[in-house]
Amino acid sequence: MGTNQRSFLWGKALTTSWPTTVQLRRWNQVFRAIRAQWFHRAAPHAKVLLPRTTHTPYPKPGADVSLPECVAALEEMRQALQRETAQRQALERAFRGTRKALIQAEADLACVRGGERHARHQALHDELTTLPNRRHLMQQLGQALAQRGPEDLGPTVIYIDLDHFKTVNDTHGHGVGNEVLRITAARLSAAVRHGDLVVRLGGDEFVCLLQGVADAAPLRQLCAKLLEAVSRPMKVADLQLLVCPSIGVAMCPQHGTAAKDLLACADAAMYAAKRERRGFAFYGEAA
Repeated sequence: MGTNQRSFLWGKALTTSWPTTVQLRRWNQVFRAIRAQWFHRAAPHAKVLLPRTTHTPYPKPGADVSLPECVAALEEMRQALQRETAQRQALERAFRGTRKALIQAEADLACVRGGERHARHQALHDELTTLPNRRHLMQQLGQALAQRGPEDLGPTVIYIDLDHFKTVNDTHGHGVGNEVLRITAARLSAAVRHGDLVVRLGGDEFVCLLQGVADAAPLRQLCAKLLEAVSRPMKVADLQLLVCPSIGVAMCPQHGTAAKDLLACADAAMYAAKRERRGFAFYGEAA
């Protein structure tokens, strides 16, 4: 049943479901006459049972109503009741149809919303490691820089790259390499503070985005913690693998106040640490 048909039935019920005023007036007239005549005929028998002082409240006989008129009035009533019953049944069917359509619409809407959430998650997260991806990082980093006041601490970017990861893929295959990336992602996430963001940029490159760190000392401690966590032996199937990272650090505002500048400085510091084989380095820091 379509929406237009349901609307028609509701409107019809509101306008034509009850008998007309003329019908009601006629039925009342007929039934008053029948009631009066019935009481008039039953009065002689009732008087025997009532005390003499009691006034019998029987109505006075009204105008005589013929049998055909009674039959016609009852037939009108029967037809009205049939119409009312049919309309009520139609309304019940329309209501059930509307309710079913509403339930289906709610289910479809929930499905669409679930699909939208999944699509948003897929667009902002890495499929292999489930970490946030580069797009997510740029959104969060840009938002942090935009909200930073003149006296506020800026975000810190820690750039992490796995040394000789290509050798792992070439020697043991991409399946083992993917597992190494997943283990690395889990270890990085466990090493940072709650609320810090760990991102996989792509390949074997990761980034940690930190907020509210102004001193280099705690950053050095964190870099040492990340270095130790990733460098621990990894067991993949029957293999025991050792993967070492190189880490670069860039701080806002010392090394830049734009997202691309901070990433570039952290990347440059990471390559300096890799080149000099010192584990981690801050941008612009001498070896």
